[in-house]
Amino acid sequence: MALDTVIQAIQAKGKAEVDEILAQARAERERTLSTVRDEATKALADAEERAKQAAERRRVQELARAELEARKTVLVAQKDTLDDVYRHALARLANLKENPEFLRALLKANESEWKAGGKVYSNARDEAVVKGMVGRAYAGHIDAAGGLIIESADDTRRVDLRYESILRDVWNDSVREVAEVLWPSRVPKT
Repeated sequence: MALDTVIQAIQAKGKAEVDEILAQARAERERTLSTVRDEATKALADAEERAKQAAERRRVQELARAELEARKTVLVAQKDTLDDVYRHALARLANLKENPEFLRALLKANESEWKAGGKVYSNARDEAVVKGMVGRAYAGHIDAAGGLIIESADDTRRVDLRYESILRDVWNDSVREVAEVLWPSRVPKT
């Protein structure tokens, strides 16, 4: 029986070692699983945070894009309105009842250019009025809403006094003020 006792002792010792190895393996497995779970939780939290940040960036970009589109739409509408105001002003200039007086004033102010052999041009509608003022210096028609073009006798100077040119110069100098009247800025003036 001594052999049975030795065999049982060896088996008991082997079983104890197997149980200890299994316990260590289980403990190692639990540590590994715990580490993997922690890493997975951290990775998931990081992924969620990156997704939130990406969504916020997209939201901000979309908002900025929408604001830019809205500004573009407003600017296009404002430009169209300014263009309409310009066209309306030019049309009113062309049909002023004071037109002959304006033409007379333009001719008088530039008398030195046309009296000494220069040439005067006007639109067809104003031909009779201008011809009556300048006589032989009248040289023909121009395509214009109103006003004059005067050329010097030696053809070295050409004075553009068409209403389109005068309005364009005044417009370029004052378009900011016109826009401010139409659309007062929200920024207080200092």
